[in-house]
Amino acid sequence: MKTTLVFTLILFALFTLLPHAAAVDTSEWGLPEGAIARLGKGRIYSIAYLPDRQRLAVATGIGIWIYDAETGKELDLLTGHTGFVSTVAFSPDGNTIASGGYDETIRLWDVQTRREIRILTGH
Repeated sequence: MKTTLVFTLILFALFTLLPHAAAVDTSEWGLPEGAIARLGKGRIYSIAYLPDRQRLAVATGIGIWIYDAETGKELDLLTGHTGFVSTVAFSPDGNTIASGGYDETIRLWDVQTRREIRILTGH
C-alpha cells in the first residue's frame, strides 16, 4: 500500500510539475537587478572582447561561447577542445580567436565563419 501511494505521488509530480519546469528560462535565475544575461554555461575561465566591442568570447568548461556584447544574446558555441577551455583572446585585427585548453592545445578560429582553422598541439 505504501509503495503504491509513493509511486502515485511520484507520477503525479512528474506529470504536473516537470512540464512546467522546462518552460522556465534558467538563464535569468539569480541575476542582480539590471543584469540582462548570464554568460557561459557553467564555470567561466576567461572572457575577451572583439576589438570592435560588438562581440565577446567566453571560455568555459564546454567550449567558447560567442555573444553579442550589446544584447547578451548567444550567437554560437565553438567546440573542439577535449578539455576545459582555460583562456581565449582575439587577434588585434579581430579576424581570429585563439583559445587554450586543458587538452594541451591552442586552437585558432575564424571569427566570421566560427570554424577552427588550426590546432597547435603540445602546449
